[in-house]
Amino acid sequence: MKILFFFFLLTSMAHAETTELGPPENIGLGQASSFVKKDDAQNITSLGIVFSGKVLEGLPADVSGHEYEYILKLPAGVTIPPFNHLTMNWNPHGHDPDVIYGVPHFDFHFYFISEHQRHQIKCDGSDDAVCMKQPIAEYKPAYYIAGPGGVPMMGWHWVDLRSPEFNGKPFTATYIYGFYNGEMIFLEPMIALSYLQTKPQFAADIPLPQKVAFPGKYPNRYSLSYDSVQDTYWLSLENLTDITGLN
Repeated sequence: MKILFFFFLLTSMAHAETTELGPPENIGLGQASSFVKKDDAQNITSLGIVFSGKVLEGLPADVSGHEYEYILKLPAGVTIPPFNHLTMNWNPHGHDPDVIYGVPHFDFHFYFISEHQRHQIKCDGSDDAVCMKQPIAEYKPAYYIAGPGGVPMMGWHWVDLRSPEFNGKPFTATYIYGFYNGEMIFLEPMIALSYLQTKPQFAADIPLPQKVAFPGKYPNRYSLSYDSVQDTYWLSLENLTDITGLN
């Protein structure tokens, strides 16, 4: 039986900041969970995904190009618009465009819509007018451009052309915005397995749109940290900023 590492994580947090964890999900030989951190006033200061180092071991190695999705629910009783649910998607062979992202990696999705709504997204060529409807200017983050097509049950991925993988360097970690029907519906850090295996520590700023279809708290920074004592990775969306809708 696997030992739940979450109890030990909770008992190690500093008193000035509390951490709440969502239900654990078995991935590889380890476990992952959503989390939120709160200050003394119970304001949420960050949210993200925490996973044990064992998650990187024993992963499926399907040869058909299949992608594996693991759903992570928010901690019980936590409401933080616009976020609805999270997923970790394991890509054993990467995905398009292969020349850039064709290496084993994880997609970490932070969805604003429900699982049911997400499962209605076709993006299979039959609904291009909806899937790839152009967002209005206020909805577009600076430096981001649209990808060539949508993905079923996800949406239309937009990338930052300043990212290292578009400037002569290999893909390690990047940050994607997702749209559907002209509206932003998810945020997506994407990290290569080989990079995670180096146990990196990094943080990067994120451009924000002026307005959003789903008002709420949006991060203008994301980070990855590795705790060698607990053998855990913390992927955090930070500096949460209130962004309103058009009205």
